[in-house]
Order: sequence, then C-alpha cells, then structure tokens
Amino acid sequence: MTKSHIFSFICGGLAALAVTMAVHAQAPHHVYELRTYTAPPGKLDALIARFRDHTEAIFKRYDLKAIGYWVPEDNKNNQLIYIVEHKSKADADKNWAAFQNDEEWKKVRAESEKDGPLTTKAPERVFMDPVDFSKLK
Repeated sequence: MTKSHIFSFICGGLAALAVTMAVHAQAPHHVYELRTYTAPPGKLDALIARFRDHTEAIFKRYDLKAIGYWVPEDNKNNQLIYIVEHKSKADADKNWAAFQNDEEWKKVRAESEKDGPLTTKAPERVFMDPVDFSKLK
C-alpha cells in the first residue's frame, strides 16, 4: 500500500464521518410565538389588509418570520391568529422592539387607525418550544 492509498483512505474516512455528523446533527432549536389579535366589530378585514399589504413586508426587515395566518372558523371574537418563528425568545424581544420603532410601521399603523384602533387590546402572546417529534424545530 502506498502513501497515496493511505492518504486517500484517511480522506475518505473523514468525508464519511463528516456526512454522518451532518445527517445526525439536529436542526437548530427555534422558538415559536402564537399571537392572537382581537379586532373591534367591523375592523377585522382592515386588520388583515394591514398585515397583507404592509406588516408582512416590514416583518422581514426584523427577522420576524411569520409561519402562517389564520382566522377561527366561527370567529365570534373577530380574531386573527398567527405564528412567528424566532431563533430565541431574546431575539423575539429584540426584533419586536426594533419593529415597533420602525418609521414606516408607525406611519402605516397611524394611517390604518385613523378611524379608530384595529385591535381591542394588546395581542395575546404564547411562546412555544417544539417537542421532539415536531415537524418544525
């Protein structure tokens, strides 16, 4: 066996080890935030439009990754529910603070609420950690 054969064997072994480690490495843990907004009667469509037309784009500047938006089927309480993915709760707090200070957001919010607020209270927030078999980690 020559030195080049031994070198090739070692390189192949290291490559196989690297692939095995990559396959078995866990995806980075993320925190998910469930947010529920309650709109006054007649304001839910305007709240949804604000998210669709403005908020979603501003979120991207601050690493606020919205997973999806929903309304309850019976929606007796005029609610909009969505989930945001964060790297950590600390990142969530930092990113929300930056979002709230965004000049475009302040303008959009003021314009959309010129005829009254689009929510009746602060959003309900629940931070969630994925369980071991969750498809989202």
